Amino acid sequence: MDGGLAWLPQAYDTGFSVTFAEGLDARSLLLRLGCEKESIDRIDEDDALDRQLTEDIVMIRAGERDGWAFAVQRWTAQALQPGVLEAVSAGTRAFVVVKTETIPWFSYCEDTEPACGFDPGAPSRRHGSTPEWLLTAMAEVGLDPSPDPSPDAPPPTGVAGMLLLAEKAFGVDLPYEAVFSGELLGGIVPD
Repeated sequence: MDGGLAWLPQAYDTGFSVTFAEGLDARSLLLRLGCEKESIDRIDEDDALDRQLTEDIVMIRAGERDGWAFAVQRWTAQALQPGVLEAVSAGTRAFVVVKTETIPWFSYCEDTEPACGFDPGAPSRRHGSTPEWLLTAMAEVGLDPSPDPSPDAPPPTGVAGMLLLAEKAFGVDLPYEAVFSGELLGGIVPD
């Protein structure tokens, strides 16, 4: 599979979240996401999945790429729990892209301040302190942010649009091999 983020919905077809934090290392990102310090260790994708299924735990795997720490989570989105993405963004900037069975969502924070968040199915309904910050990039990837889009405008591109937005606005790239080849740090979120 290629780089970028477009491969995520196919590889995690039952749902995922991917959180990025600029300038952090993988261990710091896992701790800020609420993982137990003692649980953090290297683990590959197959073992992480097996542990989640057999032990009924929430595990997040994290790594680093091009100045960003990234955290990938199956099925759920720890970063969307109250105050979590804000904590992740302390002293930096962070964002999460979510596609689960119940919700697709994009949320961006700068230094604990929720700056812009939206559902890709309704990109005109943004919230945060600077909801207009991503307007140009949103329009360029097909997430028409206007409340009354032109009848000739392409429909929102949903999850694919969020992933393209992350690539375009933040310059992130996460090749398939970076997640599925070898081990990343993994951590368990306590109940």
